[in-house]
Amino acid sequence: MRDVTAEERRMAGLSRLNSLARQLLDEKPLDALLTPIVDTAKEITGAEFSAVLVLRPGSQREVAHFAYNAPRELFPERLPRAVGLLAEPIRTRAVVRTPDIRGHPQAVGIPVEHPPIAALLAVPILLGDRVLGEVVVANSPRNPAFDETDEALMDELAAHAAHAVTLARIHRAHEDDEETRRGLVEIALHDIRTPLTVARGFLTTIRSYGNELSDEDRDTSFDSIEQALDRIQSLVEGPLLGNPDSTGGPTRAVEVVDVNVLMDELVAHLSEYRPEVSLEVNFEPGGPESFVGDRVVARELLDNLVTNAIKHSTAGDVVSITVRPEGESVRFDVTDRGPGIPPSEQDRVFDKGYRTHGSVAAGIPGTGQGLSIVRRLAELQGGTVGLSSRTGQGSTFWATLPLEPSARRRRRPEGPAAFLW
Repeated sequence: MRDVTAEERRMAGLSRLNSLARQLLDEKPLDALLTPIVDTAKEITGAEFSAVLVLRPGSQREVAHFAYNAPRELFPERLPRAVGLLAEPIRTRAVVRTPDIRGHPQAVGIPVEHPPIAALLAVPILLGDRVLGEVVVANSPRNPAFDETDEALMDELAAHAAHAVTLARIHRAHEDDEETRRGLVEIALHDIRTPLTVARGFLTTIRSYGNELSDEDRDTSFDSIEQALDRIQSLVEGPLLGNPDSTGGPTRAVEVVDVNVLMDELVAHLSEYRPEVSLEVNFEPGGPESFVGDRVVARELLDNLVTNAIKHSTAGDVVSITVRPEGESVRFDVTDRGPGIPPSEQDRVFDKGYRTHGSVAAGIPGTGQGLSIVRRLAELQGGTVGLSSRTGQGSTFWATLPLEPSARRRRRPEGPAAFLW
């Protein structure tokens, strides 16, 4: 029997829970917060073993986080699953307290040997009507069963655990949003360089040959400078650098994106980036005319792919952009006739900051950010990226962007269609 009264145990337990509450206010990863919870469970109940499991959001069986204060051999290497008796608190949202699980028909997945477990107390972690997980304590047969005081203290502990899980998830969501925001800002700042280059190029032309330019050439130059400035303004004011929405993350603008219009904008913007390199757009038969997504993100993705191809081309080369169907996605292939990429480097070209040895040796300008940005932008919309290249024969970089599953997929008429700028 225990040496203290139930009231003394209850007061000591509440004092320990107050101390725990202060610990759980720290902005730590959830796994770090679970350790003091299992330690407290063991302390306030006098149990031999304690554990806490947190379910994967939306699941009543899959465990996302697990901590314990017990011999390691009691648990498998993989994360446990809420099955058998341990599933009852989650299924019923009620406490499970039993003096001896040995012989219990639902004692599935609970070790009864080495060392054996008898008494069990499992309390659900509740947030409103949602079950986040459970806190469990257990004793071997030589120790007493848990009583009502233990149950009351564990119920209080479960409330503290619910608070900790909620705060940790909110903190993690804010961190993820902030990481996304920083990434998008980096993308936008990177992509401002291209219209700046275009604008500076035309300003240089006007300064050098202003008196020799025809009225038409002068108007074209000013129009191109204006378009470059509009592009910079759209980057500064658009979703990539826009105000955060109510969740703390960047505002995303989802709309029906017309592929023809997207290609027209892309070519108009980049045709003067290096005028000695031509751009060609090809539409494969059966390709979608539109997709549902973020037009600005799609545009930034393609800008980076095409700019990369142009940089690795020589005067007189043609960079081709091919639009084709691929399952429930639209695929954009960007092909250049540059030096190609050796197989040993192809796995790294989408890594942040990586530049191929050939690019560095040839003095091609760049920071190694463009292709990593392409991958991140594709992932933002649930798409993929890839590369096909042979040394000395050029490269094809491709990206897929998903179509809205519910959208009706309109296909182009059969037959070739190509436009050359």
